[in-house]
Amino acid sequence: MEVGTLEIDVGGMFAEKSTSLIRKGKRHILAGRNVVFLKPKKDDRYGDEIVATHDGRVHKALNINYEITDDQEWITDFVIFPEVEQADVVCIDEVQFFPYAFIELVDELIYKGKKVYLAGLDLDRFGNPFGVVPALMAKAEHVEKHHAVCGFCGNDAWVSIGSDDLKNDDQVNVGNDYIPACRSCAYEKGGVK
Repeated sequence: MEVGTLEIDVGGMFAEKSTSLIRKGKRHILAGRNVVFLKPKKDDRYGDEIVATHDGRVHKALNINYEITDDQEWITDFVIFPEVEQADVVCIDEVQFFPYAFIELVDELIYKGKKVYLAGLDLDRFGNPFGVVPALMAKAEHVEKHHAVCGFCGNDAWVSIGSDDLKNDDQVNVGNDYIPACRSCAYEKGGVK
């Protein structure tokens, strides 16, 4: 029995995680494999049905709306989408927004022999592990940590903190109101609790 593999690109905002995801998917397309890109519907910053980078690269993607009461049901529905069933490679962006039931989906895709590539934030804007991402990192064969450039001092960024316009305690605020920050600047500027 041939099973698939799992790779995940993590890091803060503006660290080129989506760029890496698109690049990996396109390499498989060039190799003649059937590739599908997915993203949570919650991420609508650059438009529906696209994975997009901050510098304007885009790739067509299926929107996944997981906000239903029965997680197990959305997994079943998700896996039987024809595009996912037919794919050799599944690329999923912004995985931090998915619920913990997402892990079962990823396991099922791997069991079916698919190469799975994920991208997402490993830390929230307070410097805490973000949602399902740490568990996915533990399950992956390969984890790549990307770093943006600190918007304050120019060192490697560790986290994305909220800008002055973002002064609430919500963990999630979909948008680009964030500034990459190294650990020192994140503590100094007060974005990390």
